[in-house]
This record gives sequence, C-alpha cells and structure tokens, in this order.
Amino acid sequence: MDLPRMLASNLRVLRELRGRMGQLDLAGRVGLSRRTIARLENAEVADPGLLQVRALAAALNISPRLLTERRLVQVTLPLPDTLRARLDSAEGALLLERMVEAAERTPKLG
Repeated sequence: MDLPRMLASNLRVLRELRGRMGQLDLAGRVGLSRRTIARLENAEVADPGLLQVRALAAALNISPRLLTERRLVQVTLPLPDTLRARLDSAEGALLLERMVEAAERTPKLG
C-alpha cells in the first residue's frame, strides 16, 4: 500500500482511537486546515511530507512509523475494562503501538 493510502486509512482509525477526535481538532493540533486533514484522509495528497507526518504522529501521540508503515484496522474485541480505559486515555495510541511491536516480536503459534 502506498504512503498516501496508508496515511489516509490510519488517520481515520487513530482519530477514532483518540476519543473520536474530529478533523478540525486534529488540524488545530498540527497547524493545518480541516480541509487538508480531509484531503489526507481521502489520499488526495500525493506527498504529505516528512514534517506533516511527524506533526500528525506527535498530535496522535505515536511514532511516524506506526502512522505510515502498518495498515491499522478497527476491531471489536472483549478487553478488561482497565485496558480499555488505558486505550481510551491520552496514552492509548502509544500503548497500541507497543502492543503491535510486541506482537510482531512474538513467534507465531502453531
């Protein structure tokens, strides 16, 4: 998947994780217009640029790598309420990133 499509997909998922952060809120945090965020989420920006990617990642409290190198999808699964509360908190995206990295280091079962 190319960078614009990866970024588009992941921005939507991560905004949802961050307490349903709106495009306008994210735009304000990174110094972009809401329209630019919408264009990024529609993969209409061919080269978002390193500075924009870093600013978006910082606003979402994740590394640029998580935003651009792995396709993220929303899933629904049962979790202990304490873990769900942590995922919904300000540290949620960072916790998600650590969970993904740990899963990638763990050998596959079977």
